[in-house]
This record gives sequence, structure tokens and C-alpha cells, in this order.
Amino acid sequence: MEEWYTNKELFEQMLAMKDDIQGLRAEMRETREIIRKYNGLRKKLDVVEDRIEQMEAKAEGKNAVLEAIRNWGGWLLAILSLLLNYFI
Repeated sequence: MEEWYTNKELFEQMLAMKDDIQGLRAEMRETREIIRKYNGLRKKLDVVEDRIEQMEAKAEGKNAVLEAIRNWGGWLLAILSLLLNYFI
């Protein structure tokens, strides 16, 4: 039976594979670190989005109250003036 590769060729191929595997491990480590950083940024972004939504809701509430005062304030003042004039 004839050998396809000599022992020296097999040894060299194994060394090349070892280098390739080490390179892949380094890339995988780097990828895991990048994913970890991304997940951390994603959590921070979610917190910021929640805070912005709360701030917008507060602003909408304040605007609604001010608009109601503006729309109904004149009527309320007129009714109070009428009642004061009537009873005094």
C-alpha cells in the first residue's frame, strides 16, 4: 500500500492546522468581546429610550394641562366674576 503523504508532510500540515486553529480561537475571542460590548450598549440604549419616553410623557401631560387652563381659564374666570358680582 502506497502512502499518500510522508510523515514530514503530515507533520507540516498538522503544524499549519495548529496555527490556523490558534488564529480562529483569537478571532472567536475577539468576536465574543465585540458581542459582549454590543450587548452592554444595547442595554444602555434601552434604558435611555425608556427615560426619553418618560420625559416625553411628562411633557405631553404638562402641555395638556396648560392647554386646558388656556382653553377653560377664561370661562372659569368669567363664571367666578359673575358669581362674585351676583353675591356681593
